[in-house]
Amino acid sequence: MMIRLFLDVLPYDPDERRRIIEQTHKVIKDTVDTVVTVSEPVTSGGGSGSHTLLYILGAALAALVGLAFLIFMVRSYRRRNEQQVATSVA
Repeated sequence: MMIRLFLDVLPYDPDERRRIIEQTHKVIKDTVDTVVTVSEPVTSGGGSGSHTLLYILGAALAALVGLAFLIFMVRSYRRRNEQQVATSVA
């Protein structure tokens, strides 16, 4: 009865802790259910993951080709600058 008198001054809810715990249990249960339903298709694939090997090798090969192209461009740029310097000195 005394608590009800203080409700005008101090907002106190005696059931707040219980509601927070119930809401937390509901969120945890929903999160666990979501994770389980998402992980089932991933784990039930049956494959060993070898189909991604081609993508990884293709990406590595593309990176090497790009690097070789950049090295070629830098060499040709330097060679052209050396020729210009040689002709301007002579």
